[in-house]
Amino acid sequence: MSDSNTKSRMKMVFVFLAFALGATPVHAQADCSFNATGSLASVCSLLEDSDAFAVASWRVGTGTEPTGWGPPVDNGNDPRGYGFTTAHDMLHTAQPHKKAWLVTQPSARTGPQGKCLEFAYATYGLGIEEFQVILLTYLTEDVNDALQNASIPVTFKRTNLMKHKGSTLGQWEQARVTFSAKGDFSVAFEAVPNAMYGRYTGYVAVDDITFKDGPCENECIFDLNFCELTNEPNNDDFDWSLGRGSGKTNTGPTRDQAFYFTDSVTSGGYAFIDSRYPRTAGEVAQLVSPALDATDSPMCLKFWVNMYGTGIGALRVLYVPTTTPDNIRELWKQEGSSSGPDYWYPSQVTVFSAENFNLVFEASVGSQGSGDIAIDTMTYSPGPCPRQPSLSSSSWGDCTFMENTCGWQIPYFPDEVCSMLGRVSENSENPPGHTENDFNLRDSYIQFDLNCYQQQPRHAVSLTFENANIASEMCLSFWVFMYARVQSVSKIGALSVVLRTAGGNETLWRLENEQHATWMYAQVTIPAVGVASVAFQGTKAASLIGMIGVDDVAVFNAACEVLPEQARVEAADCSFDQDLCGWSAQNESPSARPSEVWRLATREGSVGSLLDHTFGADGGGYVYLDVFNTDVVGWLRSPNNLEKNATYCLSFYFAALFPDARDELAVVKDLVGTQERVWRVGGDSVRFEDNQWYKGQVELEAVEDGFTLHFEGRVSRGGWALDDVRLRKTRTSCKMTPDFAEQTP
Repeated sequence: MSDSNTKSRMKMVFVFLAFALGATPVHAQADCSFNATGSLASVCSLLEDSDAFAVASWRVGTGTEPTGWGPPVDNGNDPRGYGFTTAHDMLHTAQPHKKAWLVTQPSARTGPQGKCLEFAYATYGLGIEEFQVILLTYLTEDVNDALQNASIPVTFKRTNLMKHKGSTLGQWEQARVTFSAKGDFSVAFEAVPNAMYGRYTGYVAVDDITFKDGPCENECIFDLNFCELTNEPNNDDFDWSLGRGSGKTNTGPTRDQAFYFTDSVTSGGYAFIDSRYPRTAGEVAQLVSPALDATDSPMCLKFWVNMYGTGIGALRVLYVPTTTPDNIRELWKQEGSSSGPDYWYPSQVTVFSAENFNLVFEASVGSQGSGDIAIDTMTYSPGPCPRQPSLSSSSWGDCTFMENTCGWQIPYFPDEVCSMLGRVSENSENPPGHTENDFNLRDSYIQFDLNCYQQQPRHAVSLTFENANIASEMCLSFWVFMYARVQSVSKIGALSVVLRTAGGNETLWRLENEQHATWMYAQVTIPAVGVASVAFQGTKAASLIGMIGVDDVAVFNAACEVLPEQARVEAADCSFDQDLCGWSAQNESPSARPSEVWRLATREGSVGSLLDHTFGADGGGYVYLDVFNTDVVGWLRSPNNLEKNATYCLSFYFAALFPDARDELAVVKDLVGTQERVWRVGGDSVRFEDNQWYKGQVELEAVEDGFTLHFEGRVSRGGWALDDVRLRKTRTSCKMTPDFAEQTP
């Protein structure tokens, strides 16, 4: 049967259902798992097409069809079915709006108890710009009739419930959102293509859609009650109240947060403190969450705040561990009136706890009768988030870069036409930022411009937070974007996280030459060092059209694993961009001249036309030992002892410079009282190609007392060069390379 005939038959079914149900647009909630019957997935009670909304429609699939392109499996990891759309579907549709909607059947109003929408989603590919979930509140009197009759327009109000930018790399993610609607409504899952990358296509998919009465767990929209939050019975001065509109003209919200975005959509409520008599200045009210479980990973507390009035006090979010309730910690704080009358603004803070805890919203009275404070639409969901507003905490580091740089300092370049580092906004020239906002504002983020021709290869510039208080281990989380528009270029630069103390600089995290053309999550532990500076350091390769971006920085009190894995840095890792990274150069003769030891290649001193391996750029960026007609033995020694009882895979790149039969390059483990040569190549072991880098690799077995290592270069008429030394704790095999290397006792 053709697709057109199938669609016609489905429309006839919907017309029959509308007739049988009458004009009232009431349907069962559109729960759907898209489970397949045979080879076809079910569309449940979702609308078959979205023509009435002038957008493209989604499809259903199982991942096994020869045509179409969606996830290989559904949310249950089986080929049972899901709904999906592709960038190609959207960009090549006849509909005027180049986007696609999957829409639930119209349903009756939710009532003040609201609904909890839960579902799974997956996105993949450069062709997808964003995925949104939208509440459609209908203004059309008979929406069912309008959906079946093209001559009747479908009118509605739109409220954004959720937004996701970028890609989940095809992995299914769980999502939930609480909403309420005072009239007939549908929920639309919206996919938006990225026309710039449309030729690369991509998909958005959803699965396991369910609607439940009442708010989702750990969420509250305050339309009916306080959900699971309670007023503190003993340790405050008065209680929070529920409101739907202020009884005063000089303070308090006129309407709830949802109305602030879309009038006539809701008549919902909010939680607030009433500052009228008998309240007095300084009194506080506390609204307490239920006991929350310890977090295995960071969570994001989001809520909306209204602090309208001339006598506003303060609103604080407090962390209270259940086992030690006196150990209260302030997570978030705002004081004073908002920037405009009756203004709701989004707020958020990262929460992390190794034990069970409560969260407390504490509001204080400023001036009697003129200082109401309100909160609305509270959610508690996985993942860290930068504090908002940016001045809501005295802690360091958090920033969305939407308004400013939040204390992160950009160096000033007074004599340059172009600056390699700056805060930019998304536009036709700059990729979209990562920050998701409810106002559809242009996002800003930090950009390391790789096309700034006034900087030479390996030039580094830093975005720095000075004098950060790091009294305990902290996790620095952020999002990174690294890409080049020149498809033939693979080496584009590096981004590092550098800790700067009085004892020197330490690179904690480094990502080189990655090209994702999408935002990627990253994190690294900052060790407890007291007051220090933390820097994002961008290093460029040769000039090209591209950038390295940083956005949505969040810092929270916890140690965290390094992400992505390839950004992990060991103490002995070095790319020799600017220095020796703590490695030390020695000669077997104490009276050796500086030219007879390993030294850093620079523009003033390097080897012919040998390009560095890291970025493929000229002018240095590696170390070399190069002595002609003199027998020399030079050692390049690693910093510090490596971790005890740890087996490492050592990798590096080396080049032979006019090799001679007497030349030799070796890797030596320095043990307590002895040495072990674990890798060796000789100048006559292979016919080396000029200016050619070879990969060396060898496994370093664990030693109970730990060890250091060194590279030993023996040269007579030629020399050796080294670059990109890396140590990784072995998880898989570490085969010795190259094939002409040998292990010697």
